[in-house]
Amino acid sequence: MENNIHHDASFNAAWHEGTLDTEQLAMLTPEQMERYEIHQEYLKEHKGHDSQHELMAFILLFALFSSQFLILYWKKKHYKSYQIVSLTGLYLFPALFALYDGWPRFLTIWVLFSLVNGYVIHKASRKPLEAMTPRMVYKWYTVLYNASFLVGLVGYLMMIFVFFGFAALFGGGPGLMQAGILFLSYGLYFGVLGRDFVEICSDRMASTIGYYSKDGLPQKHLNGEICAVCGQATSAAAVPLGGQEPMFTDDPVHQLACKHVFHEKCIRGWCLVGKKDICPYCKEKVDLKQFKKNPWDTQQQLYLNLLDGVRYLVVWQPIIFGAVQLSYYLFGLD
Repeated sequence: MENNIHHDASFNAAWHEGTLDTEQLAMLTPEQMERYEIHQEYLKEHKGHDSQHELMAFILLFALFSSQFLILYWKKKHYKSYQIVSLTGLYLFPALFALYDGWPRFLTIWVLFSLVNGYVIHKASRKPLEAMTPRMVYKWYTVLYNASFLVGLVGYLMMIFVFFGFAALFGGGPGLMQAGILFLSYGLYFGVLGRDFVEICSDRMASTIGYYSKDGLPQKHLNGEICAVCGQATSAAAVPLGGQEPMFTDDPVHQLACKHVFHEKCIRGWCLVGKKDICPYCKEKVDLKQFKKNPWDTQQQLYLNLLDGVRYLVVWQPIIFGAVQLSYYLFGLD
């Protein structure tokens, strides 16, 4: 009898819909009756959830698409506030998650980075600015960027190694994939963090030197052979007779299309590391291709574009999903 019941299509349909009639209920064993009552409670609790799920999916899609336009509009119209909020979230959110979930390795690296980076920002904020500070700042962020690139690349190659099955040939297992994800995450995170901090340092240092102003006119007039990035002469001829011996006069120089001359290390730091595509003095557009001397520089630009996408995943995606969850709660959606 019991087997016939379970193989009866009409019985199974009525069971799933919770509409067994009196005759069918009489054929159930006590254990089956108990399971049927639990099933009925489940159906009652989730009644109408199909329409709720459609509404929840609509809210999620609307939030994802509308947030893109809002973020782009905010970035275009109020870049400074966007930069502060995004950098604050990028810097603090992962550390808070690490404290909550207990990630000692990440917290150790994050604290070490914060100490060194804090010292660099302090040097970049001092007035008057020391002549070596711009180069020291760009050197630090270049090292940070290159290190993050290599760490991320190693992680990516480890993941590819596992994905195509090569790891199994050498006895590698799931641990190698986890290590690859970890390396890639660290490389991307500290890479994009350094990119955002160096942009702020670049503006601050150039404004302190006086040949650059982000919004208005610069404080100083740029003479022919002065580097606007570091404020030092690009040749000994630019120093008055009896004046102090200039620094960096033996360094190679680079002239932009606007005819302004800079130390090559300074202008490469300003453009490639500091995320600037304008002349530090006249703000004429700079063709960044002229600084790409080897394939490594081309790969750098591709990696920099990837880093800009990481910011969205780390900062804005948690905020968007948090807002979606709040809307679910307010509308009583489960």
